[in-house]
Amino acid sequence: MIAGRAGQLAIGDILAAEWAGSAAALGAFCERIGLSVSTAKQWRATAAAVTPDLRMHLEESGVFVSYSVLREGARPRGGQVPDPGYAKLHHLIADARNAGVDRVNLATYQTVLGTAPPLAAVMSPAARDADDEVADYVTEVQHSPNRDDLVNYLAIQEKVTRAEVTAALEARRTEKAEQQSQTPSAPPQAGSGAALVAALTALAGQAGRLAKRFPPNILKLDPAEQVDVSVALGDLDVFMVWARQVSAIPAAAARTSRRPAAAAQAMAHQAT
Repeated sequence: MIAGRAGQLAIGDILAAEWAGSAAALGAFCERIGLSVSTAKQWRATAAAVTPDLRMHLEESGVFVSYSVLREGARPRGGQVPDPGYAKLHHLIADARNAGVDRVNLATYQTVLGTAPPLAAVMSPAARDADDEVADYVTEVQHSPNRDDLVNYLAIQEKVTRAEVTAALEARRTEKAEQQSQTPSAPPQAGSGAALVAALTALAGQAGRLAKRFPPNILKLDPAEQVDVSVALGDLDVFMVWARQVSAIPAAAARTSRRPAAAAQAMAHQAT
């Protein structure tokens, strides 16, 4: 394996030296010998990234690093290489040596770089059958000396993904409910009692949604936020006093004389 890695780097060196300035000449050469142009460019880029100092370090470290690992660190993603100067690979080599591990596993390196296949693909049997890179990643995880850590990482990612999907769905439901409350099908006449009832009903619905979005056990307010909240609550207190005076309904009477239709409507809203 070490000899194979040296051979691929040597081929990359030759490709870089002989066909660095002419894409057409490189293409003609690849066509003549039956080599993919993309593979030739990949070998050339990897060889250029693996400096003589790194090659010497790989020989002397006692930790095996495959050509696939070197290629992963030099393969551009979004126009940038994921591990410039192989800084993260150096850390993994040192960690492996200190732990008495004889190699740097590709799946571990991909996880550290963030270049591992998407979680959905890893969890899908169909994706593993259709994509060799996904299948190789899963195989690497199964045989990695860091298998337990990698499997735990995948489990954590799955939980995070599910939580993000749940939060997104809840946010969409809230947004939809707010839009429906703000655009009634038959708006009452401005300034009428019906308009006041509609506005108060909408405000009550917003208050209920706020209570769900901001549970008290996770809220921590700094002094400035406490002042802002105090002012807002004071304004709401004034508004509630005004609303009771306008409606001329005492608080006790409002609690006991609420219309069944209104209560049913509130329960239906909470259910949605």
